[in-house]
Amino acid sequence: MKISLGTDHAGFEVKNNIINFLKSLGHEVIDCGTFSKDSCDYPDFAKEVAMNIINGKSDKGVLICGTGIGMAIAANKIKGIRAGVCWNVETARLISLHNNANIICLGARFLYIEEMFDMIKMYLETKFEERHSKRILKISEMEK
Repeated sequence: MKISLGTDHAGFEVKNNIINFLKSLGHEVIDCGTFSKDSCDYPDFAKEVAMNIINGKSDKGVLICGTGIGMAIAANKIKGIRAGVCWNVETARLISLHNNANIICLGARFLYIEEMFDMIKMYLETKFEERHSKRILKISEMEK
């Protein structure tokens, strides 16, 4: 699977660990930045990851900022994106199972790296339950 990864300065410290983890699972990673600890604007990275998914360059996305919230808000502005903030393994499972999320958003200031690994793995391995399709269609209708 091709996965786009984007972080702001708050997520920069964990970015290479996440890339190595994803590669160890057999995924191809597109690194959308940031490339330093310097203060930067998370919407830029959220947009790039989201557009990679919409344009078919990536299958899924991982976004990391201080809380995950800003990244999710920004990514969800792109039509066709369903980005969810997760705070534990169960929420990571449910954003795939119920919401068919194409981006997981994590908060670097509130999670240990091992927790992020577990959550990303669960998110990627969980398949969407088709019985929730009606709700996803309603979300798509709202985008019109």
